[in-house]
Amino acid sequence: MRIKVWTMSNNVKYATNSPSNSRYWEMVSLSLFLLAIFLGCAQDKGEQEVASVDPNDAPYAESAAPVDDAPAEPVLIPQQPKLAPDVATPQMVPQSSQGEFYPDGSKSASQPQYAPRSFAPEAPATSPNLQRSSAPKMSQYSQPQAMPMEVQQPQAMEAPQAEPRMMQAPAEMQPMSAEPQPEAVQVEEAIEEPFDVVEVFYGTDRAPMVWPGGVLPHKFHALLPAITCVILGIAVALLFTKFKQYIIAGLTMVVAASGAVVVGQEGWIQYHKYDRFLSNDSVVYGKEQGELQLGTCKVSIPKSHQAGQLESPSVVHWEFKEKPEDHVMLMEVKSKEEQEFFDMLKVRVEESPGRDLLIFIHGYNVTFEDAARRTAQITHDLDFKGAPVFFSWPSQGELLGYVTDRGNSFWTASHLKEFLLKVHQHSGAQSVHLIAHSMGNRAFGAAVESLAQDLEQNQKIFNEVILAAPDVDARVFQEKIAPSLTGLAQHVTLYASQNDVALMASRAVNGYPRAGDVGANILILNGIDTIDVTKIDTSLMGHAYYGDNTTVISDIYALMQNARMPIQRQWLRDISSPGGMYWYFDPQYNNSVTRTPASPPLR
Repeated sequence: MRIKVWTMSNNVKYATNSPSNSRYWEMVSLSLFLLAIFLGCAQDKGEQEVASVDPNDAPYAESAAPVDDAPAEPVLIPQQPKLAPDVATPQMVPQSSQGEFYPDGSKSASQPQYAPRSFAPEAPATSPNLQRSSAPKMSQYSQPQAMPMEVQQPQAMEAPQAEPRMMQAPAEMQPMSAEPQPEAVQVEEAIEEPFDVVEVFYGTDRAPMVWPGGVLPHKFHALLPAITCVILGIAVALLFTKFKQYIIAGLTMVVAASGAVVVGQEGWIQYHKYDRFLSNDSVVYGKEQGELQLGTCKVSIPKSHQAGQLESPSVVHWEFKEKPEDHVMLMEVKSKEEQEFFDMLKVRVEESPGRDLLIFIHGYNVTFEDAARRTAQITHDLDFKGAPVFFSWPSQGELLGYVTDRGNSFWTASHLKEFLLKVHQHSGAQSVHLIAHSMGNRAFGAAVESLAQDLEQNQKIFNEVILAAPDVDARVFQEKIAPSLTGLAQHVTLYASQNDVALMASRAVNGYPRAGDVGANILILNGIDTIDVTKIDTSLMGHAYYGDNTTVISDIYALMQNARMPIQRQWLRDISSPGGMYWYFDPQYNNSVTRTPASPPLR
């Protein structure tokens, strides 16, 4: 090959001026290309033949001699080492009598460089981790035919131990399995509900509420009072604006909006409440008079419940719906036939340690729902193990329904007497405790008078009777109710307060002192312990201390659990008066839980 070089105008150029040179380079390039293709095909063919070899036919890595030339003495097969989670070690398997061949046809007895190939998975491998950790299929019964029986037996015994270790996937691969994990099921079962459910028994002479067709009105009706409040507020504000009273107009709009929120929240909660009752076939009792009915309720008590509180949705917290994990909520109401009711009540009493039950009789301005919630709250706060029961008479549940409630409290006396007598006869309880509040003492007092006439003299059907803020004429209580009550009860306690606003209003309406008053007319009677709660009750109305004040709750707990006399309760102090001696709470125990062994485990 000859190359000419020439120079033109100070520019150096290299060129090939012979056509034969071009053909020469083309032939060289083509030869190299064909040689590369040939070498690549040969390499691929060799890899395919090596990969197609059966893993069980691979030769020993430590011996190049065929099996036929092995010594006559038994040779133990080395035990398979434990595989690491991510690295696979070469497999030690017996040599097949067929031998192994290279792509060129030569036979070789040992190829340790291809031993890791025996760990390639047979299934389609899509993950590098699966390729690296999977093990070949091995059968404990597949032994070399040329080996003695002495060698095969140990291998068959060791194979079941080695195979699970080889086939087990690493820990990081186990979540890929479709098998359910037992740990997850156990964690799910360990989850607790954020509230407790208290089952309460009831008796009532309220008439059930019925909606036409069993369907509630549209939810728009629940918001209608709120819309009306807003419209009136806007109208009044525009009127003040016309007279240029802009500040008053603005305040009017603020008041109207606040009132709309409060009224709207109440209506929205009531709508969802009735919708819930209809969905679970609960009975809804209203404020009309009806026949005596029996049944059970379920009330939720949140885990975050505080003693003495009836947690309810609050506008301040912007809550517009009841939630069992946050509120003391009436969940369902089921009516029962008399036989079924007392069978259930008897079972509940027998399950309690003291075979006792507690009856609660509510007072004025209380709905059936409020009575059920209060009964469950008292039962929970007192840690009462017996059967909780309440009797609900047709109170209007309205602040302006006092006159109607007063008439219904006397009307219900015959039904209450029947209910108390049946509970005494069919419940199987050894101890019956009773708490009567406010105007409920009128119904209870009238029922007691009738019971005393029907029962034998001094037949004790009640254990502890607690009269809280009794809205009863003091003289009627002293002359008629007290003698009959002390003959039917083991022990009677009367709680009274000088700050009771409700009894002040009742005294103004009725014109006579009430049995729950404190002052010059405080009642001190034989067989009844009178306790003044004035110094510890700091609530606004001073009327619901029996369920709101933790110190009073502790005192009630001590009465029911230990039946201790007032002198034995360290938070009480005695005081003398012209009418005799009564007791009052030491202020240092105000709204505090006593730390004595008899104190309840308040939450």
